[in-house]
Formats: sequence, structure tokens, C-alpha cells
Amino acid sequence: MTDQKTTPDQPNSAEAKVLNRRSVLKVAIATAPFIATLPSGAALARSSNLIGVAPAASAKDAMGRTLCLDRTSGTGNFQNGVLDLGVPASGRLTAIKDRYYFVDDKLTAAQISEAQMCSQGGTFYHWSSGWKQVNVPKGILVSATALSSFAGSIFTTEV
Repeated sequence: MTDQKTTPDQPNSAEAKVLNRRSVLKVAIATAPFIATLPSGAALARSSNLIGVAPAASAKDAMGRTLCLDRTSGTGNFQNGVLDLGVPASGRLTAIKDRYYFVDDKLTAAQISEAQMCSQGGTFYHWSSGWKQVNVPKGILVSATALSSFAGSIFTTEV
């Protein structure tokens, strides 16, 4: 018997890299079917009927109208910036034209933006051959892209 300790053979660095690449490749091949079946974000949004708040700059349609979705739409469950449109999805949208709006019908009234009108809700005025009154329900700003997932389920009023 000898008193020498023997150590197992260590692969050289080139062999270690090959083994490492090989194991990575095995893991990639094993998980590929799982990754391929993950739903896209848009598909998940359509299946869940949830819609989130958009920044004011993104909440416009092709005609420049601000898109305001009534907070009582669907189930009326609005939490953490997300509104549940229910099953089947349903919503009431107010498309607010781009013009000067005021908080009352006096020339000295404070001006208000379309985004503020949406978040606050209420009665507002604009001048068009005399004062015109518009009513906007309290709502959330939404993007046209998000609304396209719910085509046919959203009823629109233009003001």
C-alpha cells in the first residue's frame, strides 16, 4: 500500500466547455415545448378581459380624440390601475374631441384638459356658437390598441 492520495482526473478546460455547452443544449431542447406554449401578453389580456390605464399621450385614437373608459364598465372592479370588463366583456367609452374645455360656462372659467375630464368626471363646457355642455363619466384613459382587443364589446359616445 502506498500513502499517496489520488485525485480524480479533472477534465481540461476545453472538455469542460464542451460539457457545459452540451448540458445547456439539453436544457434548451427539454424546455422548448414549454416555452412555445406560453401565451402572448395580448392573448392573455383577451382571455382575462382586463384593461389597464394608459398614459395621456397614448390614450388617443386616430382622430385625436381622448379615449375615456367609464369606471363602472364591466364588473366595475377597478384596482391597481386595471379594470375588469367582465364576462362577456362590455364597456362604455367616451371619445372626447380635442378642443378647449372649461369647468363652467363663464368666460372666466378655468380650462381643463381632456385627460383631467376623464379622471374627474362631471359636466364641462366648450364654446361652439354658444356654450355647449358635455357630460363625461369618471373613467380611465385607455389606448386604442388595448380597446382593439375588445372590438364589438365597447359602446362609444363622442363628446
